[in-house]
Amino acid sequence: MYEIIKVLDTKFYFKKDLNPITNEYDYHIWIRHLVEPIEAITAYFNKDTAAYNEQNDRYEAFSIEDDMIVYYFYKNNQTNQVFIITAFRKGMT
Repeated sequence: MYEIIKVLDTKFYFKKDLNPITNEYDYHIWIRHLVEPIEAITAYFNKDTAAYNEQNDRYEAFSIEDDMIVYYFYKNNQTNQVFIITAFRKGMT
C-alpha cells in the first residue's frame, strides 16, 4: 500500500505498513523512524548533499537544516516523481 503526496509539481510516494501496535496502516518511515512524510519532504527540498548509491540503486541525501537523511529514487526515472524509501534523523538508525 502506498500514498502519494503532491507538493508543487512533485509527487512523493510513501509506503505504508501494518502497524503492529495499532493494527492500522501507517507510513513506513513513521513506524521505523518516527518521521512524518512532511518532514521527509522538507528535508528532500532542503538537501545539502545528494549522491547516487549504485550498490543500493538509490539516492542518499542529507539536510543539515533538518538533520535528516533521506533515501529515495525517481519513479519511472522522472525527477518529479520521488519515491521516499526511508528517512531518519542523522543520530538515529
